Amino acid sequence: MPSCQKCQAEFQIHDDEHAFLKKITFKFGDKSYNPPEPIYCPECRMVIRTCHRKEWNFHKNKCAITGKDLISLYATEPLWGKPYTVYAEDIWVGDDLDPMKYGREFNFSCSFFEQFAELLRHVPRRSMCTVDNQNSEFTTGAGYCKNCYLINSSENCEDCYYGKLFQDCSDCIDCSYIYNCELCYESFFLQRCYHCLYLLHSQNCQDCHFSTNLNACKNCCLCSNLHQKEYHFRNEPLSKEEYEAKVKEFMGSHEKMNKMREELMEIYETQVHKYSNIANSKNCTGDHIENSKNCFDCYDMTESEDCKYVQVGFQVKDNYDCSNMYIKPELCYEVLGTIEVFNCAYSIFVFNSQNMLYCDYCYHCNDCFGCSGLTRKKFCIFNKQYSEDEYNELVPKIIEHMQANNEWGKFFLPEYAPFGYNESVAQEYVPLTKEEAKEKGYLWRELKDDIPQVEKTIPADQLPDRVEDIPDDVLNWAITSQKSGRPYQILKPELAFYRGQNLPLPRLHPDERYSRRLELRNPRKLWDRKCDKCEKEVSSTYHPSRSEKIYCEQCYLTEIY
Repeated sequence: MPSCQKCQAEFQIHDDEHAFLKKITFKFGDKSYNPPEPIYCPECRMVIRTCHRKEWNFHKNKCAITGKDLISLYATEPLWGKPYTVYAEDIWVGDDLDPMKYGREFNFSCSFFEQFAELLRHVPRRSMCTVDNQNSEFTTGAGYCKNCYLINSSENCEDCYYGKLFQDCSDCIDCSYIYNCELCYESFFLQRCYHCLYLLHSQNCQDCHFSTNLNACKNCCLCSNLHQKEYHFRNEPLSKEEYEAKVKEFMGSHEKMNKMREELMEIYETQVHKYSNIANSKNCTGDHIENSKNCFDCYDMTESEDCKYVQVGFQVKDNYDCSNMYIKPELCYEVLGTIEVFNCAYSIFVFNSQNMLYCDYCYHCNDCFGCSGLTRKKFCIFNKQYSEDEYNELVPKIIEHMQANNEWGKFFLPEYAPFGYNESVAQEYVPLTKEEAKEKGYLWRELKDDIPQVEKTIPADQLPDRVEDIPDDVLNWAITSQKSGRPYQILKPELAFYRGQNLPLPRLHPDERYSRRLELRNPRKLWDRKCDKCEKEVSSTYHPSRSEKIYCEQCYLTEIY
């Protein structure tokens, strides 16, 4: 059994992984290459990949063409090398960018990764990573969204604010991992829900609040593990009139709703939990998987098949060791952040492309190697155009050079990442201190908040309890979090949402609200344990030492149906 060259832990390479590595093939004339066996364990592979992805903590920067101020993923002070050249979104997709002029020949006396890092310092970077968004300047890792603000990992959404992994949603605020939802607030992992507040791990629900693990329920509050129920309060049936009177008692008041949330957390900790959140799926392990088959050690997957070690995927097929894969990516290995790609490996943010190796920020491209910032190109190496024959002759030489230098088969190196570990997605999955991150070879950035230019500042705990007592000019205030003192502001459409839904203003900074929701998810790691009722062996994200009651599928269904 091999040992990880990063953390020294032993790990297995299973037969299905060997078969997949033979299946994904890159052909260049009469030569073909497959990815080699991994030298890092699955967790370290995931961490190395996701330290190159950033979803929060944006920076003020300037467009290199217009000089106008903009919000960007990239800071003006680099963690290594010279600063990135950053273009505004509209400039980057316009006619002013010619990434081919930065093309260069491959230098066989230098390492691939050193040369590629140097190329990235010259090719202009898109300020945010988006695809065809409208009026959604402060979003990244998002596509086809309209009127959205500070959401990421999202597609086909409208009027959504503050959260992660919104898919086909509208009018939702402060949610994470929600699909086909509308008018939801402070909710976590929902499927097809309407007008739900503080709802967790539920599907097909309407008007359900402060509840968890509901299926096909309506008008339920402070409930758990219910199926096809209506007008239930603390899991007890009430008449319509009794139920509405109960709910009316707390709606609109921050103090009362906060107590309801505390009660929800008590319910969540003491209820029976299914070993894993897997629904309508066959032969899958991991967590938060729906309508999928043959997905192993995968997380947050929908409508996917034949995958392994994938985190966050929608309509994914034949992907191993990938993260944030959306809308029909197929046959990918060690890829981060894609939409509709085929046969790609060791790449970041490639969209609508195929046969891509070691590429970054490329759109509608085919057969490119070591390129960045290209659109509608093929047979390019280091942003330099070649004929098909030249391409097929040169790429094998580069691969063999990488093999000789122990580079072929490695993802982009952490020391060349554009972000500090603490501002990357890796920190969410495997939290590290500054000392731990640096010891492991990752970068680190000291973060600070910009103070908004506002008329006045008010501590969150001095806000009126009820939203109807909030004046219109709150839009001109900075509110300081009651937890950390970090400043934040309320947007005009956000205030309209709170008033329309009779919700008090939030008392925490958006980052803190997100972190609080993140605490509701288990580690992306599997342990062998036994069902607490029948002692059947299960593979679960609940560590055996945890106190929750964990049931296998059959015992759980018997419990709630």
